[in-house]
Amino acid sequence: MDASGIRLIPGLDSEYYVTSWSPDGGSVYVASSGARQTTVKVLKVNVVTGKMEPWKTFGAATGTGIQAVGAPQLSADGAAYAYVYDRDLSEGYVVTGLK
Repeated sequence: MDASGIRLIPGLDSEYYVTSWSPDGGSVYVASSGARQTTVKVLKVNVVTGKMEPWKTFGAATGTGIQAVGAPQLSADGAAYAYVYDRDLSEGYVVTGLK
């Protein structure tokens, strides 16, 4: 098999994973492959130059128990997306002075 058609995207390493291609085919959308976070920042990366620019942030940085779960799934034309989040509604109490 000839690998001449395979090219690495400059600056893109295992810290990121590709979620989809841009509609024009000149860029990919990537997200951090780190642990669960309250937000997921998606970057648009030019496949030739490796230039990264912020695209959208998903989730909520409000501290209210909302966490984004993975990066969004984009439609083929890039006009629509869906993503999953979860919300922890539990409460914790500290009781002191019990005998």
